[in-house]
Amino acid sequence: MEAAAERAGIVLRLVSAYRSPEYQARLIETKRARGEPIDEILRVNAAPGYSEHHSGRAVDLGVGGAPALTEAFEETAAFAWLRDHAERFGFRLSYPRDNAPGMIYEPWHWAVPPGAV
Repeated sequence: MEAAAERAGIVLRLVSAYRSPEYQARLIETKRARGEPIDEILRVNAAPGYSEHHSGRAVDLGVGGAPALTEAFEETAAFAWLRDHAERFGFRLSYPRDNAPGMIYEPWHWAVPPGAV
């Protein structure tokens, strides 16, 4: 997928991929230590053991010159390319607006669903 994007003039930057459950727990504990309410944290970060990142099939993508892990990614040529082409490579947008799990909208988070490859 990366090579196909590059041929189209899109340079995708890998921001995050595999995360262990222990690392996921540290992310949540860091936010709790800053005083963030757990219900808000769990709309952004899945509980340890439940993140798509644990499977190795999920990636967070970004582009140079745009803030990582923000809705601003939706306004980039990279997002438009992913929206139009990622499915050919088995990827789907995991958390569109108003998604069933109740996670925040994450235009940067793409995953290969279980059994897709």
